[in-house]
Amino acid sequence: MMNLARRKILLMPLLALLFGCASSSIEVSSSSSESSQPASSASSYEAPFAVTPITDEFDFDALNELAYSFDAGVYETISHLEGHNIASGDYLISAENISILPSYLVTLAPGSYNVTLVTTSGNVAIPFEVLDRHNQHRIVNQGFEMGNLFGWTSGTLFKGEANLQSFTDSSVTLNTTIPGQSVTYDGVGSYLLARPTALSLSLFEERMGRLSSMPFTLGGNGYVSFRLGAGKTGDLSYISFRDADTDYEIARYGNHLFPLTGSENLNAYQADLSAHIGKRMYVEIYDYGGHGYDFITADDFETYHDSIPSGMETAIDIKPTYDIGYAPNQVTNGSFDQGMDGWTPSTQVGWQKTDGSYDTFTISAGSLRTNASGDTARGLVRSSLFRVDGSGIVSIQLAAAQGTRFDKDTFVSIRLQNTNREIIRFANSRHNGNEFLTYHIDLSAYMNARCYFEIVDNAVGSWDTIFIDNVVTYYGIRPSFTFMTMAVNLNY
Repeated sequence: MMNLARRKILLMPLLALLFGCASSSIEVSSSSSESSQPASSASSYEAPFAVTPITDEFDFDALNELAYSFDAGVYETISHLEGHNIASGDYLISAENISILPSYLVTLAPGSYNVTLVTTSGNVAIPFEVLDRHNQHRIVNQGFEMGNLFGWTSGTLFKGEANLQSFTDSSVTLNTTIPGQSVTYDGVGSYLLARPTALSLSLFEERMGRLSSMPFTLGGNGYVSFRLGAGKTGDLSYISFRDADTDYEIARYGNHLFPLTGSENLNAYQADLSAHIGKRMYVEIYDYGGHGYDFITADDFETYHDSIPSGMETAIDIKPTYDIGYAPNQVTNGSFDQGMDGWTPSTQVGWQKTDGSYDTFTISAGSLRTNASGDTARGLVRSSLFRVDGSGIVSIQLAAAQGTRFDKDTFVSIRLQNTNREIIRFANSRHNGNEFLTYHIDLSAYMNARCYFEIVDNAVGSWDTIFIDNVVTYYGIRPSFTFMTMAVNLNY
């Protein structure tokens, strides 16, 4: 027994040495797993065939593909590419060529890379370089120079009408003369986001939607720059910089120079977001309007600067803000007994009449109305903050608001504080002249959230006005109502 124990003791260092060597070999194999060569003898490994680089540098500004060629006779031996999380949709392999797509390359940090071409006769290294253009601090396809919406995601805003979506690939147009006009867009490069050339101004104005960029990390000196055109009404057509982690709206900008241009051509803006350096964010472009120039043209979103951009207008942050520490569960002055107290009309560009006044909202017969200067008056008014509480049910009474496109032009919106996201948008779908009808909204999914109302009148025709009364945002016990009186969400 002692001899056996002694043998075990003597064997232990030898076993440790053997297993230590094995462990070291596995680490080498793991560390070279992104390489095209086996771990056994990288220096002496000979690839089964040659792959010749045609373009092996990726430029974030050009958003180019990488291209390689090989002898056509080996095509049948090729299986796939692997390494650095490359997937089957990230590349194309044809009879004599390999292309690595920019949709994959934009996800990589600047540096040198090797991916592996796996074949039945062995592996081949595919080296490439991602050039440093401050990629992580910039928006992919920031100037739409791909000729499409690559790197951007579009969404509907009204009844899921995909066929009336503002932002499609056809919205990326040539940076030339504006259709039907003698002036140019004044964009940067060959393309910009604008009205499709095949659509008339009136047809495009009716379209709505939103467009979101890929995330980036704000760097440099924290300044951003961009170009905007059209966007007559700042509350309806604007861009937002949003926190990619919390979705909070960091800043909102409209084309406040529109009255000076009166067209779709672009104005250059810069904005100081240096308080948010290092934050992950993204840009959203909004087209909420359906009338004269209530859409937006855009170009050249540059989010990395070493110095303050010169020769540009300073953009004005127009996002709604509420500087209070506490929100009650009942909105202030929901009965309008105190006139307009607690309700704030917007004075953003676009709502004013030709004489520069904002004469839209009035209190008449105990209700808020948007016809202070007749049915042609337009405007937006916001409530105070309220906290979703009790049963989570809120209600509001609506009258009038029954114009030709009432549900698109005269509506009520409920939004969340900080993100300013629209929870629900609804209209007076049961309208009956001047009779006030009650609508119930179930906000129980947003319990304790802080919200506010926006009342919008963006129409000028007969009956294109909206009356509001009896806004109740707290019911301790769920009130009795039927499906027929529930507000129907128009935003999806």
